[in-house]
Amino acid sequence: MAKSKNHTAHNQSYKNHRNGIKKPKKHKYKSTKGMDPKFLKNLRLTRKKQRELKLAKKAEEMKS
Repeated sequence: MAKSKNHTAHNQSYKNHRNGIKKPKKHKYKSTKGMDPKFLKNLRLTRKKQRELKLAKKAEEMKS
């Protein structure tokens, strides 16, 4: 009895390059799912404070 073929990469490279091998898309915001809750709370608070400071600075500029 003849041995059967186990594996071949024939034509696979051609098929992959037909539509181009693309890099994974980069997202603007990374997911925070599964991140440390303590870190996320701190992140939220710092962003809020930064927003307040930015608004205060803008208001100060409008006054003068």
